[in-house]
Amino acid sequence: MPEGNYSLVLACDGGGKAFLTARMEERELIDFGAACNGVRESIKVLIPQSGPVEFTASSVDAPLLYAYQLVPRP
Repeated sequence: MPEGNYSLVLACDGGGKAFLTARMEERELIDFGAACNGVRESIKVLIPQSGPVEFTASSVDAPLLYAYQLVPRP
């Protein structure tokens, strides 16, 4: 992933809560949660250097449907 500023959008449905964590090596970039009522939540993310970013998803009150999108910010 190239370094820079990004927006992360998370949407989920199912009545629980979804969580996304993004890590680069040992550094946690975000720990982000959203209520799963069909509303989109967003957060700003700074990727400090180019390299792989690992996303981990978890949820409360599964099963849930969720989607996320990471896009560069101008």
